[in-house]
Amino acid sequence: MKEYKKSCEDELDWASVDQLHEATLQISKSCFEFKKICVGLIGAALAVLVKLTDNNFDHSYFVIPLLICVGFWIADSSAYYFQRKTRSAMNQKLHAIARRNSISNYPDGDLGVTWFGAAFNYSMTLYFVLAGFGAIGWVAFSMNWIGS
Repeated sequence: MKEYKKSCEDELDWASVDQLHEATLQISKSCFEFKKICVGLIGAALAVLVKLTDNNFDHSYFVIPLLICVGFWIADSSAYYFQRKTRSAMNQKLHAIARRNSISNYPDGDLGVTWFGAAFNYSMTLYFVLAGFGAIGWVAFSMNWIGS
């Protein structure tokens, strides 16, 4: 087996891969932070609503958390989309390095991410569950099954 010597193109691609990897990690961290902030903000918003409404149960107890949930879902799915795009770009760089170095069976690693796929994936389950609980609670409140 011959020794691997990096070409100028390889060096540039490795530098890009390192930068893309760091960007992917940062985006991944922000996606997790979005989820934590969303849950905390919903809890804080409900506490504030209790004070603002003088303990009178109304529609705002469901509308505000749903709006918060939808806003964070949009932000998180956008971050997820760009995270997948950066991973795809990183995979393309690695594939180019492999191709230049005559590695024929290296996978191309195309992730094929779409906005729809980013919005509806397992990573977004928390938002679906929170929105589901909010919607069920709102329906129960509207039907006078809960509250008075």
